[in-house]
Amino acid sequence: MAFTFIHTADWQLGKSFGQFPDAQAGPLREARIEVISRIAKAATEEGATHIFVAGDVWDSAIPSNTTLRQPLTVMGETPEVIWWLLPGNHDPDGADGLWDRVEEIAPKNVRVFREPKPVEIEAGVSLLPAPWQRIQHGQDLTAWMDLAKTPPGNLRIGLAHGAVKGFGTEGDTDREVIPPTRAETARLDYLALGDWHGRSAINSKTHYSGTPEPDRHKMGARGQVLLVTVGAGPEPLIREIPTAKYDWPVLSLKLQPDEIGASLEVLENRLSEGQPLRRTHVRLDVSGGVTVADWTVFEARINALRGDCASLQLRGETDVNIVVVPEDIDALDAQGSVRDAAQDLLNRRNDEDLSKLDRDIASEALQILLRYGAETA
Repeated sequence: MAFTFIHTADWQLGKSFGQFPDAQAGPLREARIEVISRIAKAATEEGATHIFVAGDVWDSAIPSNTTLRQPLTVMGETPEVIWWLLPGNHDPDGADGLWDRVEEIAPKNVRVFREPKPVEIEAGVSLLPAPWQRIQHGQDLTAWMDLAKTPPGNLRIGLAHGAVKGFGTEGDTDREVIPPTRAETARLDYLALGDWHGRSAINSKTHYSGTPEPDRHKMGARGQVLLVTVGAGPEPLIREIPTAKYDWPVLSLKLQPDEIGASLEVLENRLSEGQPLRRTHVRLDVSGGVTVADWTVFEARINALRGDCASLQLRGETDVNIVVVPEDIDALDAQGSVRDAAQDLLNRRNDEDLSKLDRDIASEALQILLRYGAETA
């Protein structure tokens, strides 16, 4: 038999977005609720009646009443779809009682996995969940799946939340790591994972869906769910379905003297590839070098983009080398005093006998002086 479902994870409802002012943080929090409707729409359009959420449904185990209830209401608005929720490390099934509250008020089409035991979700399909029951569990929560018994011939789908490689030193941390071979050793047709917010395929049967609504700058992150079909062949059939309202691209731009027009064109083209600018949170990493005149043009365009984009974070600007041409210094003033200061700063910037800190200070001071001169010319 073939079985099709939606794999998603890491909604982190109620995330504060404290790095943004309220005018930006509010829409970002709202977008995390709105994406639930888009996930439901994708499921109904594709004929998937089950949606598996692989952990971190909420950003904490003590969400506000509104943050708890509104998402459940949205899920209930698509009664033909069954939502299966797994506690993760942000919202573990612990003493806070979050999942007791969920089960008390959840609509009939919302189910919660609270125990690590097989559940036959429909005839011929068994789901093996690995819920978090406390924040620091210190073990691989999928280990039990290897010996789990399911009806003969049933499809076996694992649902878990955690990493497949350690990020600390060897020892206790490594015991929490989910082996990339778990699908093989547990005879799973598919292992749906959460925890990594970026889309990642560990192997043909083990996948991270990534978050459906990104919340940070990450290379290539667009926001999606996975449409998965198992049982139609030896390997799962997987298709990404875009779901995000906001893009969070990380862009790099190497500036070169007298080529600012071409550089800005590259930037504009890359920004046009995603969502409208008003729904794009940009991180732009700049490097290289430009003339004072070019930098003035560049800064003006960046200031305009800050108004067009949802947000724009510029990195590396203090390391961009301002290429000084004689005309820049000669144009500073007729009396020569400011010109002499600029020449002295240029000499200090290029003096290898000085420390890097002193050279950097001289470079920054020179850039400020030349920009001021360009603005007042």
